[in-house]
Amino acid sequence: MAMDFLNWIVTGFFRLLFWPLGILPPLGALTVISVVTGAIMVWIFGRVSSQERIRLVKDRIRGNLFGVRLYQHEIGVVLRLQRQIFRDTFTYMTLSVVPMLVLMIPVFLIIVQLNLYFGNRPLRPGEQAMVRVEVTDPSLVNQVPVSLKGAPSFTVETPPVHMISEKEIAWRIRAVQAGQHSLAVQIGNHQVAKNLEIGEKWGRVSTLRTTSWLDSLLYPAEERLDPRTGIRSIEIVYRPLPLSIMGLDVDWLVFFFAVSVVASFALKGVFGVQL
Repeated sequence: MAMDFLNWIVTGFFRLLFWPLGILPPLGALTVISVVTGAIMVWIFGRVSSQERIRLVKDRIRGNLFGVRLYQHEIGVVLRLQRQIFRDTFTYMTLSVVPMLVLMIPVFLIIVQLNLYFGNRPLRPGEQAMVRVEVTDPSLVNQVPVSLKGAPSFTVETPPVHMISEKEIAWRIRAVQAGQHSLAVQIGNHQVAKNLEIGEKWGRVSTLRTTSWLDSLLYPAEERLDPRTGIRSIEIVYRPLPLSIMGLDVDWLVFFFAVSVVASFALKGVFGVQL
C-alpha cells in the first residue's frame, strides 16, 4: 500500500508538471525537464554535502598541481606533491559519496517518470501491437478461458497464443480510435483493466501493469494487480518514441543525463555550490 501511495503521489505530480509542457515537441519538453533537474540536483548537492571541506580540498589540489609545474625539475618535491594530490583526490571522492547516494533517490524517481513520457509513444490508429498476459499458474493458460475486451477502441486480430512454459497468453491487436482507453482482460470470472493509449501526439504511456511491487517501481502509472485474479502482469508492446537532433537519433536517457549534467555545472555558480 505504501508503494502504491508513493507512486500515486509522484505520478500525479509529474502529470501536473507535464500538463503545460504538452504543447512542446518531445525534445523541447525533455530539455526543459533536464535543465530543471540539473538545477535541483546541484541545489540538493549543496545542501547535503560539506561545502567548506570540498572547497578546501579542491584548493589544495589546485595548489599542488601548480606546485608540480613549478618544481617539475625537483623529483623529490614532485613525488611528495603527487602523493598529496592522490590523497586529496581520494578525500574529495569520499566527501562526494554521501551526497551522490542521496541524489540517487530523486534521480531514480525522475527517470522512472520520464520513461513513461519518452520511452514509448501511443499507438497510431491502424497500427498493430502485441498484448501479453502472464498468469500466476501454468494450468491457467489452457484450463481457464481468457479473452480481451475493449472494442471499439481496438480490434483483436489473432486468436490467443498459449505459451505454457512461459505462463503467457498473447494476442495481436489493431488500434482503431484515438484516445485514452481501457483494455480489459477477462480471466474466468475476473476482469482486469489495463490502460491503452492511442493517438498521434506524444504523452504518458504505461506499458505494464503488474502484481510485483518491485516492477511497480519501474512502471508506476497504474495500480498493482490483485494476485487473486490469477494474472501476474499485462503488457502492451508499444513503439519507442523517436527523438532526433539534426537527423540523428537520440536516446532520451543519454540526452537527459548529458543536459542535466551540463546544466548542473553551468548553474553551480548561481547557487554558490562547489562540485
